[in-house]
Amino acid sequence: MFELYNIIPSVYHLIPRGSITGAEITSIFLAYILPGILIGGGFALWYVYVFLKSYKPKNADEFEKEKYNKDMDMRPGRIENLERGNKTIFKIFVLFVVLILLSLLVYDLPPAYGIRVAGAAPSAPTDSHHYMDIDVIGYQWQWVFIYPNGASSRHFLVLPADTPIQFNVTSVDVMHSFYLINVTKVDAFPGHYNYIWSNITLTGEYQFECVELCGLGHAHMRGQAFVLPKAQYQSWLNTTRGGEMVEQFHVGTYSENYGPNNYDNGTIITPPSAGA
Repeated sequence: MFELYNIIPSVYHLIPRGSITGAEITSIFLAYILPGILIGGGFALWYVYVFLKSYKPKNADEFEKEKYNKDMDMRPGRIENLERGNKTIFKIFVLFVVLILLSLLVYDLPPAYGIRVAGAAPSAPTDSHHYMDIDVIGYQWQWVFIYPNGASSRHFLVLPADTPIQFNVTSVDVMHSFYLINVTKVDAFPGHYNYIWSNITLTGEYQFECVELCGLGHAHMRGQAFVLPKAQYQSWLNTTRGGEMVEQFHVGTYSENYGPNNYDNGTIITPPSAGA
């Protein structure tokens, strides 16, 4: 699949490379931002060229005459000459703005009314048999993940590649924000679930963290996500213990959660070993 970071290395770390989000951002860039840069840059260069070509050094007499004419134009009651300026440049600028606005309108129209120039955004699966649910629960100052078989983990997350995944995100205390870097981001509110889905296409290790300031231990609210091939993920999931309830997690104080030798207390299952 064509990706933007293959042709513009400087944006390599800015485009989400591991999920469908990256493809969507690439299509938007190619449809609007890149043409805007090329057209805008070309217009600026053309304007500079016209300015330099029309510029003529003035001698002292011409300078004084021009200065006198400007001073006369500033007399009280005098209406400035409205014919000044380059009408052609102004018309081109207005046309450019109108085209940009129309293209954005067409892009945002539903498929029944318009054409999504950059390609339609993937729709979330509606059949539960075609996606996997992961419950994400935030609390001060850790993340708890509940897998389809009922097993739970914290400080780490394990996911299958090339699988639609719906993240069901909530909080048990204050507002948090779950950010799976290069994949997705969603806020976590107490007593409310936010739902977001993604499909991670590249295996490997990812990072997740809380990006909503939530108290003293906010900086520790991070961990690793392991994205495995489907078969390897299923093999790992089969070795985990199910049936654990999130209420069994002890929401302790900062010192209890992050004191000496306590950082990993409460982890029910272990992440896959390297090369497993």
